[in-house]
Amino acid sequence: MPRGDASAERIRAAALDLFSRHGVAGTSLQMIADALGVTKAAVYYHFRTKDEIVRAVLAPAFATFATLLDDVAAHPEPERAALLVDGLARQAVTHRNLYAVVLQDVTAAELRRQSPGDVDTFRRLRETLAGPLPDDISRTRAAIFLSGLMGPAVDADVARLDDVTLERAVAGAGRRLLGLPD
Repeated sequence: MPRGDASAERIRAAALDLFSRHGVAGTSLQMIADALGVTKAAVYYHFRTKDEIVRAVLAPAFATFATLLDDVAAHPEPERAALLVDGLARQAVTHRNLYAVVLQDVTAAELRRQSPGDVDTFRRLRETLAGPLPDDISRTRAAIFLSGLMGPAVDADVARLDDVTLERAVAGAGRRLLGLPD
């Protein structure tokens, strides 16, 4: 197939599917090309490295995190953490596969640590969830909630739930864990 037959969007979609099933480290550029029925050169035409593909796949999650944080920041302090929990629960359900990659994969985590913007986004998430007067307990609870967001994406018993039920369950658990009102 000619190199133009693999759009950047199709490459990102195929890569996300493969990353979800095999992890980032377990997915090769050849696997992505094979999934699309194109050559590796067609993939290289849009992305020079696998890291570029990973960043492109993860970019929507980080953009939604940043947007959500900005939206939440417009509200009074006492409401911010609860609104963030609700928004993260909604995103976790809507983007189950992406969350599994973003929050669980070691390679994706390493790429997050290398990007100052992503590091800042996760710092803001943790700070908002821990509240205006964070202590060790509130920081730990925030870390547990953030790490627990991958559960719906990777737990077969939970993943079968409909979106509304799952979103309510995740938001409710997060609010209880963080000591926020329902």
